[in-house]
Amino acid sequence: MEHRAYFIFGDVLACAVTGAAAGWLAHAAIPGDWHPLIAMAAGMLLGFLVGAIGGVVFTPLFGALEISLPAGLAGMMAGSVVGMLQAAAEIGPETALWSGALTGLACLAYSYILQARMHGEVR
Repeated sequence: MEHRAYFIFGDVLACAVTGAAAGWLAHAAIPGDWHPLIAMAAGMLLGFLVGAIGGVVFTPLFGALEISLPAGLAGMMAGSVVGMLQAAAEIGPETALWSGALTGLACLAYSYILQARMHGEVR
């Protein structure tokens, strides 16, 4: 698990930006009259694309292995959550950005916890 501030900042930045971008794209592309489950699946596909692009953009700065999984997961989950919210409640663009960014940060926390549990303490 990374402990240097530069890489932790990079993880937070990549997941928040990727999540916000996926949330905005899902909000822009998904109309409010769709069924929430279909909107969630469409948002996940859009978020997958944003997560892949986010991984490519942030990889040269912070490393491929450290960025690819959290950014891809953040994009997919943020697109899924915002797509479902858009279909169920017709949220605004600011709410889509914030929801996407917070979902991205939750995915980062999940990936850090999962990594710590799988590998244990490193000496």
